[in-house]
Amino acid sequence: MKHTICYLSKDHQPMKNSELENLFNQVLEFNNSSNISGILLHNNNFFLQVLEGKKETIQELYATIRKDNRHKDILIVLDQKIESRIFKNYDARFSILKNKDDIEKINIYLSRYSSNNNYPTNIKRLLEPFLL
Repeated sequence: MKHTICYLSKDHQPMKNSELENLFNQVLEFNNSSNISGILLHNNNFFLQVLEGKKETIQELYATIRKDNRHKDILIVLDQKIESRIFKNYDARFSILKNKDDIEKINIYLSRYSSNNNYPTNIKRLLEPFLL
């Protein structure tokens, strides 16, 4: 069963660029090897992550994230079954959005994504505050 979890969280304490790069590399390696698609953004001490994959895999990963001391005030925004993954064909399956150009690229991608449900539209709305 395909599933998605999207969450917002705040840095427990501000992260240095080198710490963020290390985290991004770990996330890419783990998620790609675990057949997880999605995106991760970090801006103004906030994280937004969308995870897509097998329900059990996504739920186990999210449980691990909740225990990670780099996060606080975690808010789950979406936790639902999905018909299809919207990020499976985006870049390298799981993507780190590091700058405004990356965010604009994903917005364009999501605008062109056709679906019979609101999942792509909801994700696009969640990204809007990160455009500021």
